Amino acid sequence: MRLSIYTCVRDGLYHDYHVVQMIRHHLAVADEIVVHDGNSTDGTAEAVAAIGSDKVKLFRSDWGKPTGLDWITNFKNAARRRCTGDWAINLDCDEFLPEWDFAPFREWLAQAPPDADVLPLRMMNFYGSYRVYHRHPEKVPWPDVKWNVHRNKPDIEVYNDGSNVRRVGESATRPAVDAKFAVHHFGFVRNPARLRQKWRNVLANLYARRDGKRTTRFGLPTFLFDLFPHRWKDPQFLPDLAVYDGPYITPVRDDPAEFTRDKDSLYQLLRAKAD
Repeated sequence: MRLSIYTCVRDGLYHDYHVVQMIRHHLAVADEIVVHDGNSTDGTAEAVAAIGSDKVKLFRSDWGKPTGLDWITNFKNAARRRCTGDWAINLDCDEFLPEWDFAPFREWLAQAPPDADVLPLRMMNFYGSYRVYHRHPEKVPWPDVKWNVHRNKPDIEVYNDGSNVRRVGESATRPAVDAKFAVHHFGFVRNPARLRQKWRNVLANLYARRDGKRTTRFGLPTFLFDLFPHRWKDPQFLPDLAVYDGPYITPVRDDPAEFTRDKDSLYQLLRAKAD
């Protein structure tokens, strides 16, 4: 059985995604990793190419501006179509399948029921650092489960916001299978200015609607987010944050500073509350 992972990134170094660490981490479980770069100008494509593995299949294209959810599905499906494995995983460039699950995960795929073309993964959403996670992501809302593992068939497509896949023609594909494995998601462990910039300039345009019609918001300049970054102790998140006391993935153990962006302030706050 061959396994493909496909991921997409544009200016990942500037936006502080952990893209190089993510790709290196999954070389041990995937037979190929398809990386669709959106014509990055910050050195991201060069950093991916410098990984130097034959398993990494990098290609580039112009994604255009984020004007709707089709913007996401277009570049993700372009990556999916380049996969050659029997199975594929639609992973964002800040999502890590723990290495202790590599072998059991591949065995799970090999034993999947014939009619289970799509399988789920649970999401462990870290926030601020690798030491803190959000216990109730559905409140925010952040992803708690993604149906992003699938057989590599031509009638499978990425849809909606790009998190899930389905059979073409179905509103959703959800076989009776539990999400047995968890992904460690570090999309909220990033430079706080870049995090707020994405939420305001990108997501606002992808999801904004008024009176049933999509509205377009003008992008604010970078320096404003540098002056007014995201506040880690945002009251929207604080009540549902908890200390993570599970095992750490290898990239975290090797370089904890890469997965810490709040100077450990939230971890210290939660520990102080517990004392």
